[in-house]
Amino acid sequence: MGGGRGFAQLDAAERLLPSLRGALAATDLPERERHLCAAYEAVAIRQNASGLVDPVDPSPRPYHGRPFLVLHAERFARPLAASLTDPELRGRPLTGAVDQWADSTDLLTGAGGDALRAATEAAGAATSRR
Repeated sequence: MGGGRGFAQLDAAERLLPSLRGALAATDLPERERHLCAAYEAVAIRQNASGLVDPVDPSPRPYHGRPFLVLHAERFARPLAASLTDPELRGRPLTGAVDQWADSTDLLTGAGGDALRAATEAAGAATSRR
């Protein structure tokens, strides 16, 4: 894995590439999780260093009652969204990437761009009503 030319040019690439390569090369789940958690934490530390909002604990934590560690990135996204000053942007919902709220293989991998757009709009509308 070369990391991609664009990614390799990022300041964070040197810190993240070993963890990302390790996750791809891992032969078992604990090893993969260890590498992914190192990448999560590195990105979280970088976000905290930006000074955009108050720092958030960068440590990965259990995914609800499941035996997996994740960053729980919403802990970072919520304060960032709250710090927006543009009313149009501030009013937008935090829906995340489509694969965070849709598990339909047809939707995620199909050529139906119109269906994906419609689902994305529907998810945004539903979230904004909450």
